[in-house]
Amino acid sequence: MKRNITKKMPMMGLLVLLICSLGFISACSQNAANTAKSKYVDDKAMNIIAAGFERRSDVIESNANDDDPHSTENIQEAIEAEIKNDKELKNARFKDSKMQQDVITYLNLLDDQLKVTEDYSQSSADYYEEWNKVYDKRSAQLKKLVDNYGLEVGEKYKDDFNDLIKNGKSVAEKTRYEDAINSLIQGANFEKSDDGYGLYTYTAVVENTSGISFSNVSLTLALYDADDIKAEETYADTSSWAPGEKVKFEAMSDVDAARVVASVSSYDVNK
Repeated sequence: MKRNITKKMPMMGLLVLLICSLGFISACSQNAANTAKSKYVDDKAMNIIAAGFERRSDVIESNANDDDPHSTENIQEAIEAEIKNDKELKNARFKDSKMQQDVITYLNLLDDQLKVTEDYSQSSADYYEEWNKVYDKRSAQLKKLVDNYGLEVGEKYKDDFNDLIKNGKSVAEKTRYEDAINSLIQGANFEKSDDGYGLYTYTAVVENTSGISFSNVSLTLALYDADDIKAEETYADTSSWAPGEKVKFEAMSDVDAARVVASVSSYDVNK
């Protein structure tokens, strides 16, 4: 009888060891899964960007009493404060690839702003032109982060933040209009007719499928000859272009063009 118990004890010990081992493996697997999950920054990315915006605002406020609060050095200091705060997101792991793309786009715009201050003097017109371009892009990207991922800042910073978001909304709206009208014109096919006396008419009938009401639309038609050299630019326009309406754009020239490239010169939107 004792001999039988002695034989069974090692088997029971092995069984207990196996169960413990399986439990350890399961725990390790769970810990590994939790560790992998914690490596993603999706849940804290907007908090980091909000903190970066706030740090930048704090630097601007601290420099407000300087002799020249808008000096290149002060502007760079403010931008660099935000870049430094956000830099961990540059190479971070995201579960949502679209969020990652939008965050990286925003971070790159901060770099672009800093580059403007490095490449241009504030006394040049180019500085303000380039600065405003990046300013508009940054504000539009901030609005996207607000709309898509719930970005928000502390109460102290909301006034300045909301001003940027309002500008971003205007920029996004303008971009939508530009994309819509450019898409309509890029798809236009200008046909050529000859009056027999050396004068050519270029005509395209285009339907406004954008859902946007345009007015005072002016087009530039670049006329290329048989050697694909631009021989002349001429113009076509319409005073109004309602949604669903077909409009005839027409221009005349003495150039016998082999190719016509149309682009939008100016337009208004009826809101």
